[in-house]
Amino acid sequence: MGKIRVKHYLINEKYEDPGIVIEVDTLGEYILFDVGNIRRLDRHLIKKINKVFITHTHMDHFVGFDTLLRNKIGKEETVEIFGISPLADNVYCKLQGYTWNLVEYEPRLVFKLKQYNEGLFETFQYDIKRKFAKDFVSEEKVNTDTIYENDFYRVRFAVLDHKIPVMGYSFEYKDRLLLKKGKIDELPLKGRDIGEFKRFLQNEENKGKTYKIGDKEYSWDYLRSEYAYIQRGIKISYITDVVFSEENVKKIVNLVRSSDVLYCEAVFLSKDKEQASKVYHLTTDQTAYIAREAGVKKLVVFHFSRRYGNNKEKILKEIREFFPEVE
Repeated sequence: MGKIRVKHYLINEKYEDPGIVIEVDTLGEYILFDVGNIRRLDRHLIKKINKVFITHTHMDHFVGFDTLLRNKIGKEETVEIFGISPLADNVYCKLQGYTWNLVEYEPRLVFKLKQYNEGLFETFQYDIKRKFAKDFVSEEKVNTDTIYENDFYRVRFAVLDHKIPVMGYSFEYKDRLLLKKGKIDELPLKGRDIGEFKRFLQNEENKGKTYKIGDKEYSWDYLRSEYAYIQRGIKISYITDVVFSEENVKKIVNLVRSSDVLYCEAVFLSKDKEQASKVYHLTTDQTAYIAREAGVKKLVVFHFSRRYGNNKEKILKEIREFFPEVE
């Protein structure tokens, strides 16, 4: 009953700059994971982007910030950016590469940035009306692996090793309790009563309790099964630019476990394991191993090494030997 509408896809070809888009039209949420070369994206979509999660600021993951900025100028909005230190400095340097002497005539554009920095979440703000000065907002101790959350979804992270600290991410759209429309019409409930009824059913702590409708009392279990259903969420994970080490694998598997879709780099063929280790990237068999260990349903690979040209079928064929559900 009622699948959630979450659209997700790679920004570029598998051998080009990494990055994915997640679109949730019903929420007005348009999210980038990494912002390398994004020129392939429709400019109308870029204008809608309101959240950006960046793994690290190597050029192929960050060069598209200028394209994002160019498409945001002239629109009043706040764009949220997430990542790991020194991302706040990197964004500031990007913004200060331009002259902002006429900004009093521009709609107010604000970038709000939250970065992980050695056990702290630090928040900064860059306001076009202040010529994108780097304004410190707050800091808090990190006691969770969730870097962003709202009523509908959350984004979890893990700090991984690429010879520098980088972020891995998992987008988790939450399960939702929905009412069966035809059945609800049978009840003598209107307006606010329906909202109160739904909140009662949503709360698992009400299990074993009763709810009065008219002059009768009904059990939580009965009402939940008869008048509601659970719309299952979706888990989409994104991992790139990591070395195959015991610590990394443990962290990645914990983060991406049971993902509906895992977007993960597979830079080298298994025969090139030595080169992969030197440059802190994954091979096909290593990527497949992570997918198996984490019990993901589907694997989407990307970030293929240029040494293989655009022969993506060769890489996909090798991965299928270890993990068949791959594209």
